[in-house]
Amino acid sequence: MYNICVFSTKFSYRWVKKCEKLEFDNINLHFFIYDDLSHLEKLFIENIKNMDGFVFSAQIPYLHIQRQLSEYFTEIPCSYFDITVQDFYYKLAEISYNYPEFSIKHCMIDFLYKENNYLNLKEIIRPEDFPYILSDSIDVYGQPNPYKIVYETHAKLWEEQRIRFSLTRLSNLYTYFEDEHITPIVVTPTLDSMKSTIVELVSGIELDDLMNNQVVAGYLEFSMSHNDPSEIEYRQIALYKSILDFNRERGTSLITSRNAIHYELITNYSEFLTITNNQEICSLAEFLKENLTFKVKIGWGIGKTLQDARIQAEKASTYCTGSQTESYILTKENELLGPLDGHSSISINYSDNDRIEEIANDTNISLIYLQKIYGLIYKLKMETLTAEELSIHLSVTVRTASRILKRLEECNYASSSNDKGTHGKGRPQKVYKFNF
Repeated sequence: MYNICVFSTKFSYRWVKKCEKLEFDNINLHFFIYDDLSHLEKLFIENIKNMDGFVFSAQIPYLHIQRQLSEYFTEIPCSYFDITVQDFYYKLAEISYNYPEFSIKHCMIDFLYKENNYLNLKEIIRPEDFPYILSDSIDVYGQPNPYKIVYETHAKLWEEQRIRFSLTRLSNLYTYFEDEHITPIVVTPTLDSMKSTIVELVSGIELDDLMNNQVVAGYLEFSMSHNDPSEIEYRQIALYKSILDFNRERGTSLITSRNAIHYELITNYSEFLTITNNQEICSLAEFLKENLTFKVKIGWGIGKTLQDARIQAEKASTYCTGSQTESYILTKENELLGPLDGHSSISINYSDNDRIEEIANDTNISLIYLQKIYGLIYKLKMETLTAEELSIHLSVTVRTASRILKRLEECNYASSSNDKGTHGKGRPQKVYKFNF
């Protein structure tokens, strides 16, 4: 059962309360009435841990919380009741029936902007007959004192006698005009559109829950320069202790199991995103670098099943070819991400990898090296490379990088030229341009 909080002022509650009639199998609605935006902030913070999602009665409270409480706003799904195209034209038909003198040309409508495509009105109305609007962007509702901005815009147009009707989303706008005998027409969402908003919000929550509950496997393998049993045992113990220390210090709950020279980790998707800073930098790799004297390969695998995730994790670890501890991810869509070092990482989609495999077969060059070169060219936009630059990116010697480049050139997958910009003594470096 999902608990959804609905925020409203006492004015908006007159129409928001229609939602009380709605019946859901898996949703409980909780209504909160706030006095002002400061009160709304307080209610939002008080209920963030008790609710699965928030719905606001309109744009102003939604954008206010997004701006003022951004650190909390991103923690929980939020939405607001909006006017749909169907709601709008239904209301226009009602207004035209009740007010035969109604003219959209002499009307101010404060909820038309580019973000809702002006509710398709620009496709119907000639420019010279288009109504007055508050702003071309919804962002105006997120400005300080938005109620004042809306009122003053309407009031100025009335004072200049440009309009005879005001259509608004602000249920309390009439209170500003009480002394002027002007009655704005409040346009509210229909019950069907409010129901759709709530259902869509919960669908998003369910999708997040599904994503966060995905199983993610980690594959950690430590390097061994010789088969010394005592050294193997030491590294096993040291790595295991470091993982436990990481769990304790970072508050994570990685499930750990040991094999010969590798460890397997199991966690959920939500914790995995925390550990990898949304797949940008692996905090576990950084922690192990600081606490261990030997290299560890870390592969993360995401799959539909635990077994799939384990396979992906072990594959991902094979791409850790650098001289230090590093981390790669292989997703269930077979996309490789890494190294997760906080810099621009290479991302390769293996569903379109046939061409790279073909080049690997033609040149007898390691597929891993070619995939990294591919990433450098097409993801990091490095059009040319020298042997020295390539050696850094592949974590190999300059001699090995030169052999790779020469082989690519021999097979017509690269062409070389002398770098005329090279300074200093000695021969100018060769610069290679790739033809993949």
